[in-house]
Order: sequence, then structure tokens, then C-alpha cells
Amino acid sequence: MEEPEIAAPSAPATRAQADDPCAGFNIKAMDTHRVVHAAFNWLSDYPQREYLMGFFRRFWPILRIPFAHLVIVFRDEDVREVLTHDQEFPVPWGGKMIELSGKKNFVLGMKEGPEYRRNYEQLAKAFRREDVSQYVVPLAAKAAADILRGKLRIDAMRDLLWAVPAQLCEDYYGIEIPDKVLFAEWTIAMSSYLFGSASDKVATSGQPLALAAADCFLRLIRGAIEKARQGHSPGIVLPRLIEMQKSDPELKDDVLEAHLLGMVTGFVPTNLLASGNMLWTLLRRKDFMQAAQTAAVAGDDDLLWRCLREALRFKNFSLGPFRMCGPGGYKLTAGRRRPKSLKAGIGILASTQSAMFDSRRVTKPKQFDSQRAAEDYLEFGYGQHWCIGAFIAAAQITQTLKPLLQKQGLRRAQGAAGKLQTITVFPAHLTVEFDA
Repeated sequence: MEEPEIAAPSAPATRAQADDPCAGFNIKAMDTHRVVHAAFNWLSDYPQREYLMGFFRRFWPILRIPFAHLVIVFRDEDVREVLTHDQEFPVPWGGKMIELSGKKNFVLGMKEGPEYRRNYEQLAKAFRREDVSQYVVPLAAKAAADILRGKLRIDAMRDLLWAVPAQLCEDYYGIEIPDKVLFAEWTIAMSSYLFGSASDKVATSGQPLALAAADCFLRLIRGAIEKARQGHSPGIVLPRLIEMQKSDPELKDDVLEAHLLGMVTGFVPTNLLASGNMLWTLLRRKDFMQAAQTAAVAGDDDLLWRCLREALRFKNFSLGPFRMCGPGGYKLTAGRRRPKSLKAGIGILASTQSAMFDSRRVTKPKQFDSQRAAEDYLEFGYGQHWCIGAFIAAAQITQTLKPLLQKQGLRRAQGAAGKLQTITVFPAHLTVEFDA
């Protein structure tokens, strides 16, 4: 059956003037290999993904792909070894991050050192742990409730799961955003370019779209900085950063811009992809859905997050993070029965998705268990580059899906509208219905 056409990403009436290149941004330009992406999305879904990864975990746990200059690591112990040796396996996207921001790197692209520690400290002061309960939870809950109010049918992906994280970038981050969907499209283009490969080479097919998105985003950030200096910011974080500049000479505007670009690019696309995969999994598994809805109706946010996190384990937002083998090379699993020498410069895919189903460490990995130990999860990474915004992400996703899961009779719409449509790996459309 022919795949349904994805609708235009945003209504022209909500865009800026037609001659504005940012208003004419088209995220569908990313999706030039629809058949390949469809095949990848099918293979990366459970259970077919687990059949494949289970085979490699058992028989070929460190897989070399010579033509791609890539090694994929499947077993939990090896994945954790790669992700805890940050000096030997640095992240590969620092150069791309500098290219997008124009001047500065972001912590996700840095090696451990003085610059990393200084930037991490600045971010910790701006994005505070106590903000989760004080700001993120009520703001995300309000945004989701406002979107769902009065509806019995909604495109859950585009109108809810794309919209709420973008709204939070305005209400919490402090970046005024005229068109939330268009803004989300910019972040998807940048995220795909930054994190989509194990190479830091900038000349890839996604480069022009990512650079165009970054230009539009930086224009928005610079306008937001000026408004914040005049006391007109709609949010919390940006005014804090402006205030921090008074006592921190290292926090110049280019650093501030890189902080916001990095935090938003890691937040919006990852959250819409994660929450989209969670919802898609729940809608196809009645037992998963029943557990999540019971928690949502009871108002038990902790249990609901556990259910959502467990659903995500069955369809994670990525196969795992990429790394590069450092200049000295590395002997992986040295001291065990099957050490492998990795050459300097080769790309590494540390498959956290596979590791979360590795029965050598995870108890009954193929069962849904809302009480699973936190250390069994690797969806936010591991080691130095564990996601700095993990608590914000968990709160936003939980509060976004909670009012939807509280709806009686929640179900997919009939026909093509009730089938998940994607742009590359990103959920784009899925209409759901529910009772009054």
C-alpha cells in the first residue's frame, strides 16, 4: 500500500513573510530516502530489532563494518566500557557544534577538561534541579492540557508531542517562538546533522539544511537575549544567564548562544522522538497501555514515568550514541576472553538499545516491568556525557502524555490517519481519538 503523504509541516498563515528564508524552511528535504528510512524504522522496532541484536550479542558482539569505517558494540559490559572511557572514545560532533553555533562548542561535544567543567557549571546554575518541580512540571502540564481541551481527536505527534517541548522552550528557556512547529523543525535538522553519524566531517548531505536551521535559530536567540536584557523575557533560564553574565566574565554572548543552541537541540528532537515512540508502543500493546493509563489516572507521576520509560526500552529513540576511537587506539574488553583491538579514528556505535536487552545483566529483558531497576536503563546515555537535561526531559514527557493517557477509550484513528508517519526516524503524524 502506498504510504500516506505527509502534510505540509506548518500552515502558511502562521509563518513569517513569504520572502523570509526561515519561514520557507522545509524539513521534508531531509527525507530524501523514504524507502531506506522506512526499512530502518521497521528493523529498529521490537521484536525484529531484538531478533537481530540478540543474534549479534551472542555470536558477533563487536561487529566491524569496514566499508562504513564503523564498529558496533552490542553487549552491556562493552557498551558501558566505551561510554565510561571518554578520553579514549571522545564524542565525534564537536566540530559540527562549533560550525552550527558559529564560534563555540557545547558540553556534549567537549572532552573532559577545564572548558568542559566551566561550561557544565554554568549550565547547572542556569538549569537547576529544583526547576523540575517548580517550573517544568506545571508549565508542561498546562501546555498539554490547553492543547487537548475540548478535543476528541488529535494528531498526537504534530499537535501535542512536537508542540509541548517547543512551548517549554518559550515558557522555561525564555526564547519567544512565533511558530512552535517551525521551531521544532529547525531543531530536528540540527539534531540529525549533529548526532546522526560517527563522523565529525562537516560535508554531509544534511549540512545545508542544518546550517540554515542554525542561522534561523541563532537569529531567534539573539533577539531573545536583547529582550531579556530589557526585562521582557517570557521564561526563566535566559534571564538567569543574563544575570550570571554580570559576575562571570567567561559567559560571553557567544557562549550563551552555544548553551541555548546545544540545550534546545538536545531537548526538543529527543523528547518528541522519545515520547512519540512511547505512545506508538503503548498504542500497540494493550498490557503496556493498561499499566500506563492506570498510573496516569491515579496521578502517580513516578509510576507513570516508569511505565513510559519501560515502553521506550522496547522502541528507543536511537540505537545508541556514536563515539570515535582516540589517537592511541584501544583494546576493548582487555583482560577478558575476547579482547578486540580498535584502530585510531574508527567510529563506534555503542548500542545502548542492545545493552538494555542483554540478559547477562538485565533480568527478564523481554518482559515489561515498571519496577525495573534504574541502572538497567541507558536511554539517557552513560558516563561523562549522560544527558544533562534528563530530569527536565522526564518531567516534560510525563506531563505531556499524562492528560492524553487519562482519556477514556484512547485509540488510534481508523485508516491512514491512525498509522504512524515519520520524517526519517522522527514521528511526524499519528491521529488518535478518545471518548468525551
